[in-house]
Amino acid sequence: MTKLKSFMTLGVFLIVGMASAQITSSTINGKVSDGDLPVANAKIILIYVPTNSVYETETDKKGRFSLDNLEVGGPFKIEVKGDSIENYSRSGLQLLLGDNDLPKPIMVRKKETTFQVVSTNNKV
Repeated sequence: MTKLKSFMTLGVFLIVGMASAQITSSTINGKVSDGDLPVANAKIILIYVPTNSVYETETDKKGRFSLDNLEVGGPFKIEVKGDSIENYSRSGLQLLLGDNDLPKPIMVRKKETTFQVVSTNNKV
């Protein structure tokens, strides 16, 4: 009888351990590029539309980003913002359980830089 109890207790612990190891959230991984170079330090904002939950991160020096512990499903809206790039937005993303790698880099446009010419010609 004692052996049976020990065996049953061990079986319960194994089942509980397997149940707690199941994946119940989602992760998204991607890269941001301006067409020529990766965009470092861009702000990534992911919005879970049904609840307006907001998740934020920044790209690394190679333009990569990752967000973990996300809701499964969607729709999600992703926004990319930065000092040297134009704002980017995309809606309708759906996430599956586990990892979701974006198949292509997010392509953003560089901001147009304008220079102001200052005249140093001061005639009195």
